Amino acid sequence: MKYFPNYSVMSCLIFLLLFSHSLSAFEKLSINIEQIDSKEWQLKDISFSLTELHQNTQQLVLSIRQLSLPEPFQNINLFDVRCLSFSWQENKINCRKGEATLKSKFIHSSPFAFSFSITEQLSHFNIQNLKLAKGSLSVSAKQIGKNWSVNIKSKGLQLKSLKSLLSKIELTNVDISKGYINADIEWIGNDNGLTKLIVNSIAQHVSLQANEGRLVTESLNINFDVLAKYKNGVWQWQNSNKINQGELYIDPVYIEIKDEALTFKSQGVLDKKGNIIIHQAKLNHPSVIDLNIDGIIQQKAEFRIDSASVSADIKDLGNFTAQYISPFVEQTTFEGINLKGQLHTEVEVIQSRLHQLSVDFLNLVVTDDKKRIAINKAKGIINWSVDPNFLIPSSIHWDQLHIRAIPIEAGQLKFLLNNKSIQLLEQTSIPLLGGVMDINQFNWHRQKNDEPKVFFEGGIRHVSLQQLSNVLGWTPMSGKISGYIPGVKYENKTLTVNGELSVNVFDGIIKIKKLASSGLFTDFSRFYMDMEIDNLDLHAITQKFEVGGMEGRISGYINNLYLENWEPVTFYAWLGTPENDNSRHRISQKAVQNIASIGGGGAADVLSRGFLRFFDTFGYDRLGFGCYLHQGICQLMGVEAAEQGYYIIKGGGLPRIDVVGYHPQVDWKVLMQRLSRITATDEVVVQ
Repeated sequence: MKYFPNYSVMSCLIFLLLFSHSLSAFEKLSINIEQIDSKEWQLKDISFSLTELHQNTQQLVLSIRQLSLPEPFQNINLFDVRCLSFSWQENKINCRKGEATLKSKFIHSSPFAFSFSITEQLSHFNIQNLKLAKGSLSVSAKQIGKNWSVNIKSKGLQLKSLKSLLSKIELTNVDISKGYINADIEWIGNDNGLTKLIVNSIAQHVSLQANEGRLVTESLNINFDVLAKYKNGVWQWQNSNKINQGELYIDPVYIEIKDEALTFKSQGVLDKKGNIIIHQAKLNHPSVIDLNIDGIIQQKAEFRIDSASVSADIKDLGNFTAQYISPFVEQTTFEGINLKGQLHTEVEVIQSRLHQLSVDFLNLVVTDDKKRIAINKAKGIINWSVDPNFLIPSSIHWDQLHIRAIPIEAGQLKFLLNNKSIQLLEQTSIPLLGGVMDINQFNWHRQKNDEPKVFFEGGIRHVSLQQLSNVLGWTPMSGKISGYIPGVKYENKTLTVNGELSVNVFDGIIKIKKLASSGLFTDFSRFYMDMEIDNLDLHAITQKFEVGGMEGRISGYINNLYLENWEPVTFYAWLGTPENDNSRHRISQKAVQNIASIGGGGAADVLSRGFLRFFDTFGYDRLGFGCYLHQGICQLMGVEAAEQGYYIIKGGGLPRIDVVGYHPQVDWKVLMQRLSRITATDEVVVQ
């Protein structure tokens, strides 16, 4: 490689040096050259000056208005280069003591110390103590044949001042208030380009805002190290990042680093096809999470995760959810749900889709500010896959579970879970309110239209009505409730019950038949059923209500019940004394008054004026009340017709009393108001 095509310059310089003793009458001798070009270097407006000619020793000075450097430094130009210690020999130029001004695409500097050497096989330049951004910068570059290297060392660069210098870079959305950086960066390459990059940097006390406040740091200390190598068309890299202290906000996540550093390390390959192959990426947030990732990312044609494996150990779910989950669920259904415990999870992603998931948890505690759900000391493992043939089971065990106000004692479930289905693997019995809830079968399946298909079969045994009424805030009731659910199916937004639902309550039986619902979770839900009420104990029903005491038995039915948005549209209902009822029939004054108010009867007046007011209870032969609801009007009926109206209570025994209803029709809303008044209570006594 020839750097000096014009050898007349060399001849002139040699002549000056040989005969300088005869030129003592002159103070200075100069030679000006407009431009010197080589393959890589370019020098413009060069001046060679021989000064101090009257002295015994002369000084050769080189001045260059502009020095343009070869690739990859082509964007760096040195201006006003002045070499006070300069030599030019055959195929070699040395500037050992120089001064220059740097101008590049991004930076304009003040004068700095500079040196360079140019030979046919070896060239280098050095910039020392360049004052920049209230700090200093040193640059050294070397070229040996086709190979080159550049090393940049910075010390104390103030980020706020550096931003103003980097005026060509779009940093208008970044507001830097403080911070500085020390860095050691080395580029190594050849005439084909960059082959190696080494970065070791420390940024301290960094405070900035970016992207309209979506990124904020406060007094952040960061170590950033990178080693990247290029070989045979493939880049290999490894890096290590460490946040030692400070505050970081990446909308909406806020992290404060105090005692233990947050670290991120990775290593991998960028292959010839543009795929990013992550051999390992590890995030460690002490006392919160250890996260490990490996995988392949395609980002040439489109960004896509071809495959990835993710594993995470969460040591404290409370800290993790507070920092990384809660900010994302504000003003959603999940707001107010708090977690504690430990968790390990493994995730597999294929073609940018979640393929398989495993979550192993221990000492799980769930609380809800809105008291919708609570779990105490749960453990288990959840296994899920998109594969419909996935057969790895899942299981959950809990010490105590609350759904709304209903407490569920210790229990466990074993099930199979995949992308479109949940299947209970074995029958289970769970203690519930002094009794037991049996789950014999449960299947959930998501159909092609994303609508669920659900089937449930089970029942309840000996559940305490008193406990149930207490937790639901109802008027306390006594007794036990049992029932069998032969099969409940939900499909195409329609709920149906196979067979009849039987519930043992109040020493009788309630059977629900033809139960169905459509649009259950829509804005227009519809509900259908028939109900059969068989031989319920009136004393058990009324002893806990402030409606008045009653003794006897009651049977009846509700046929063709149809509700829209949980409001009744039509039904035909009857409740009354069953045939051949041999039980004791008694009714209190208060019960008489309340029943009379339903049908608009005058029993209350009779009791207040006559001798009957001296009796606490009365005998009756039969009682009964019915309603046929149509178009908002309830057609009322009793046990038999009276001269004017209908008997709601037909007296019998001593003392006896008849209650007659005089209004055959009543508005449904008015009837509901009457019922709500007589069932309202100011005092509840739990026995």
